[in-house]
Amino acid sequence: MRKFWRVFGWVAFGIFLQFKFNVLYGIVFLENLNFHDRAYWVEMNMVSTEENLRVLKVKATVHHSLGPDYFTNVYIPEHYEVLNETPYVGAEPVSGYRAYRMNMKRKYRDVLGEKFFIITPQKLDEDISAKPIKVHFENLKQRLHSDETYLISTAKRKTLLKGPKVAEAVYPQKLGM
Repeated sequence: MRKFWRVFGWVAFGIFLQFKFNVLYGIVFLENLNFHDRAYWVEMNMVSTEENLRVLKVKATVHHSLGPDYFTNVYIPEHYEVLNETPYVGAEPVSGYRAYRMNMKRKYRDVLGEKFFIITPQKLDEDISAKPIKVHFENLKQRLHSDETYLISTAKRKTLLKGPKVAEAVYPQKLGM
């Protein structure tokens, strides 16, 4: 009889813990839904390595997200060649651009992704006018946000990135987003 109560106690304790964590998850979910707006942040900066090579760092964040699955595609103009990545063919094609996929990982209430691209102009002698680098945030159902804030250009063999330190867009929370 003593063994029965010991096993019964552990089973009851396990059920209690499972219920407690599900309730906490529900409370956090409702708090995010009612009190926090969803924000999309894009950070880009470029570091020069050699005369023609540049390292483009792209960091994407979905702040206060409710959905489990987010994908981010970065579209770099075709005038630039990315040396360390292969284009992602599963993304929606945009004329004049090549798409590259970023891996997004959940960290508490945010979904984060960071990637480094080693880029160089296709033709070294030509100047390239300013073109936007496009960033698309998507989930399994729809595109959630598109960003075209950052501009990349090449003049006199120098590739430059123009834009703010952080580009931010804020939307109200909705179920299914």
